[in-house]
Amino acid sequence: MHLGQPTQDVEVVTLSRFLEQGRIYDLNERQQITAAIDRRKAEVTMGLADPVARSWTKKLQAEVEPLLRMRFCPRSGYVIDRWIAAEGYWHQIPGVIGFQPPREGLCQRMRTQYDMWRRSSPKEDEDAIAGRARHPILKEKDKESGRILAENERKSTDKVLAAVDSLSEKRMSNFLAVERARHTGEKLIHHGADLKFVEHVAEAQKTTPAIPEDMGQYCGNPGMNPKVLKRATGGKHIRE
Repeated sequence: MHLGQPTQDVEVVTLSRFLEQGRIYDLNERQQITAAIDRRKAEVTMGLADPVARSWTKKLQAEVEPLLRMRFCPRSGYVIDRWIAAEGYWHQIPGVIGFQPPREGLCQRMRTQYDMWRRSSPKEDEDAIAGRARHPILKEKDKESGRILAENERKSTDKVLAAVDSLSEKRMSNFLAVERARHTGEKLIHHGADLKFVEHVAEAQKTTPAIPEDMGQYCGNPGMNPKVLKRATGGKHIRE
C-alpha cells in the first residue's frame, strides 16, 4: 500500500495547489504562502518525530489500519491522521487525544468507535473539523445517548407510577385533597407524623434562619456574588 510523503497533509497540499494553479499573482502573497507551507511542513515533521507519536503510529498501523498515523500538534496535543488516497493527502480525523500520552485501549476504540474508513467520508470528516456539520460518529453517539435518556425517563416514570399504585384508597384520597388545597390556597392542618415534621422544621428555623438573599456572611466568595461589591466589618457584605 502506497502512502504519500509524511509532510503531504491537507493544508500543505491545498496551499501548494493554489500556487501551482496560478491563483495567487501578487509576489508578496506567493512568498507568504510559500513560507506558510514551509512552516507547516516543519510542524508536521516535528510532530511525527515525537517518541510517543512514533510508538503509537506503529501500533495503529499494525492493529487498526495501515493508513493511520499519530503526530503531536503544538496547539491540540496528540492527533491521528488518515491517508486519503483519493485526495492525495493526510487528513486529521475529528477529535484530539490531548497533551497527555494516549491511554491503553486506543486501538480497540479506533476499531470499534472511530473506524473512519467505514463510517464516514473525507468530506464528512472535513466538514466536522471545520464545524460545518456534526460528524456521523457523533451523530451515532447522540442517537445512543437519546435512547439511554428516554429509557431512564421511562424507568423513572414507572417507579413513580408504581409508588402511586401502591397507595391505599384512603392515602390516595388524602394526597389528592392536600394537592388540591395547596393549589387553591386553602389552609392545611397537619396531623400525626406530618405535624411533627412541620414543628421540627419550624423549630430549626428559629435557631438557623434562612440565608438572606444577598448571602451576607454565608457568601464564601463575595467577589462571585453580583449583588455584593465589598466586605464590611463583622463579616457582612454590603453594596458600595
